[in-house]
Amino acid sequence: MKVSDSRNTASGPGPFTDHRVEEICNDCFSSESERIAEMGKKFIHYFVDNASSDGVLFKTIKEITRDINIPHQSLSKVLKVLEDKKIIYRRNGIIGLWKE
Repeated sequence: MKVSDSRNTASGPGPFTDHRVEEICNDCFSSESERIAEMGKKFIHYFVDNASSDGVLFKTIKEITRDINIPHQSLSKVLKVLEDKKIIYRRNGIIGLWKE
């Protein structure tokens, strides 16, 4: 997944078009339960809306669970799936997007 220098704007599609978000969700969560897949989709949309232009999200797990109203355990499962699929990485309190 390529990260552009700017966030999604109304003037043009960024690296996260609606189609790309759906593609990520379908690829990553196809073997997971429907509930985890739905929460994964919520997280991906949240990440797109809140990540920096470098594809880094500076939020704690607690903040994310509060903001998108999902249980901590479910978010941990979603993040683990995305890490295993090399979509995101977690380092020292940040969640980053792997660049292709």
